[in-house]
Order: sequence, then structure tokens, then C-alpha cells
Amino acid sequence: MIKQLLLFLCTGFLCLSSLMAQETKKAPAGLGFEAGMGYNMLTLQGKSLAGNDTTVFYKRFWMQPCIRLHYDIKIKDFSGGRSTLKVKTFLGYYAFGGKAKMSDIGEYDIVSLSSIEAGAGLSFDIIEMVQISPLIKGQYVFAASERYIRETPKPSTDIKDQTNLFSYNAGLQLRFKYKHFAIAAEGWYGLADIHKDKNKTAKENNFRLLLGYEF
Repeated sequence: MIKQLLLFLCTGFLCLSSLMAQETKKAPAGLGFEAGMGYNMLTLQGKSLAGNDTTVFYKRFWMQPCIRLHYDIKIKDFSGGRSTLKVKTFLGYYAFGGKAKMSDIGEYDIVSLSSIEAGAGLSFDIIEMVQISPLIKGQYVFAASERYIRETPKPSTDIKDQTNLFSYNAGLQLRFKYKHFAIAAEGWYGLADIHKDKNKTAKENNFRLLLGYEF
């Protein structure tokens, strides 16, 4: 746990120190923010009370918010400066989890995890308009809840004690930019089990659509 915390804090510090190293009179080139929504999927595997293997797919359509700050560090120019290679760093908030249909009479189970995420990767800018970025990130879950819905919603249950608070994802972002504005689509694949119970395994994936502004 201590090693994971230090790794996460170091990644966040890299993002912040990159910004602090720039001039404070104006926003540095490459600094921007993004906000949008994500479609989340969660797969929970374990055993039933009878000892049988069970799998629950939390993949019903359900959107959750994302907002973050990013900073792109230019490494090399190509084609006279119209194409560039950069290092992308980012720090933000994201909620993930999933929604599962438990029966045909309108019963649903919703898992929601709120996290602070920090990550980095390479970015390839093509003709100053298209950016492709393979990325990796770590996230720390600071709130986790589960809601069961039948005819009427019930109060949510805190499941933070059942959740591995640190997890990691690999992803790919495709971003289109026009002047200072951008729209991005990205997908993330969960690399870590987010369930604490040794008899259960939970993996998450998510897809996001973001709108952004770059200074």
C-alpha cells in the first residue's frame, strides 16, 4: 500500500511540477483542461453460496463524469513543425463502476467509485489537428458505493472496505483539435483487480467522450 501511494503521488507531482516550472504570467503552451462523460463496464467473478462459479456483467448503459487538467511537453518536431512528438501528463477526477440488470422485473445493481487519477504517455500530433496518445494511469478511489434498485431506489451502501483503493489502467486517446478547442474519444482497460475479497475478482473498462480547451 505504501509503495502504491508513493507511486501515485510521484505521478501527480510530475504533472504539477511541469506546470510550476513554466512562466506564471501566462498559461504555458500545452496546458489545457477536459470535461466529459464516460460509459463504464465492470465484470465481477466469484462463487455463489452453493459454491458455483458466478459472473455478473455490469454493462448496462450508464454515464459518469470526468474532469481533468493536462499538460503536453513537446519533445520533437516533424514536417517543419506541423507534426510533433510530445509527452502528455494529466491529473483529474473520474467516477467509474457499472450497472447490472439483476432480473426481468426491473431490478438493478449500481456500483459507483469516485477516484483521483494521474497518468502519462506519448502523444503524436499530426498536422496540428489530430493527436493519438497511448497512455497509462493510476487511480486512487476515495469513495465507493453500491445501490440496489427495484421498484424504488434504496439508500446506497458504502463498499469502500471491499475495494482495492489503488488500481491501474492502460488506454488510448484520439483527439481532434481546432484552434484552442478539442474533442476527444478514449478507451481504458483495467489492469488490476479492484475487489479486496480473495474469492472475488472485479475488473473494469470504460470509454469516454471529452470536450476540451487548450491555452
